[in-house]
Amino acid sequence: MATTLYLDYRMKRPKSLFVVVIALLPLVLVSCSIFGGATVSGGWGGTAFSDGIIYAGTRGGRVVAINSSTQSRQWDYAITPTTAIYTTPIVDGDLVYVGTYSGQVYALTIGQGVERWVYPRTGSIGAIVARPVVANGTIYISSSDGRVYALNTTYGDLKWESEPLAGKLWTSPVIIGDTLYVSTFDGYIYALSTETGELLDWSFASEAGFASSPVIYGDAIYVGSFDRHLYAIEIGNNVTMWKFPQEKQAGNWFWASPIVNEGIVYAGCLDGKLYAIEAKTGEELWEFDTGGPIVSSPLFADNLLIVANEAGNVYVINPNTGGGERIRNSENDSRPTINAQIKASLCAQEGLVYIRAEDNQLYVVDIDKRAVSWNVSLTVEK
Repeated sequence: MATTLYLDYRMKRPKSLFVVVIALLPLVLVSCSIFGGATVSGGWGGTAFSDGIIYAGTRGGRVVAINSSTQSRQWDYAITPTTAIYTTPIVDGDLVYVGTYSGQVYALTIGQGVERWVYPRTGSIGAIVARPVVANGTIYISSSDGRVYALNTTYGDLKWESEPLAGKLWTSPVIIGDTLYVSTFDGYIYALSTETGELLDWSFASEAGFASSPVIYGDAIYVGSFDRHLYAIEIGNNVTMWKFPQEKQAGNWFWASPIVNEGIVYAGCLDGKLYAIEAKTGEELWEFDTGGPIVSSPLFADNLLIVANEAGNVYVINPNTGGGERIRNSENDSRPTINAQIKASLCAQEGLVYIRAEDNQLYVVDIDKRAVSWNVSLTVEK
């Protein structure tokens, strides 16, 4: 069951206080491991794929590894005491990393799911909701205490923690070179040193809070806002390049992070539409209506766009024309593709899309066959 949270965020200009009531939805974009799979940003317990193994976290507090060849559970690890996992696991080397809602980061061996380390060793930081990021032997975590933490990936030792950047951070950081960028619900984008965590000279302030995690393409940041616009912001500049839609608001928030491919921004919206937007100008190229809120980022698989809506429908879309089709439910065509809600980030690998649905099942969709290939329960029988 979705946890409903109350977010207080301040619009920068004017300084009015708004109380936003939202369901805890996916916060970003990433799914598959960066080693050998398509990647998108994401949250709410999506899947990661590495060397034939699918990793997923559950809100029941387990990390589960599924063998894609045998379609069976390879191992599972129970967080004790039990706590929900809203983040997507990350695989790097021989470890899989996962953050928990109780405010800890776990590093588990990919072979058997044995705990290598946990941070902090005692106590906890704020709840971890957004997917962490791994780069150059360091894992970077946004925390609900408003700070970003940098840990050594091998031993889990703290390298640095930032000063508080917001009341809570529920968005994933993004790293380019030696700079980390993070967006906040109160309308800021901050730039931090990856080495020290110190704030750098440039930051960006918006009149509205940012709903999505940032995505960087070229020298620009693309990010969704609570004012129902998607923004393009040139790094180092204090004014926006463009906002989309240009003349009126979209039907709802751009909650999921967009993706950018070959100069085109693809952005899913809670109004149910997937928009294709020219990255330089903000001009709309096409839109595709899925008929239900899109709360996880789209991704590319076999040069096709794949998008899922909250109702459980999965669509295959031609990125050039915007034409698409729904993958049918083989048992009953009147039902959604998957007869459960989809809120987690998707993961694609070799023509297969891995989806953790809200019934705690892992579904595998075959793009060529336009069908659900198989599914397996992530629930451990007691």
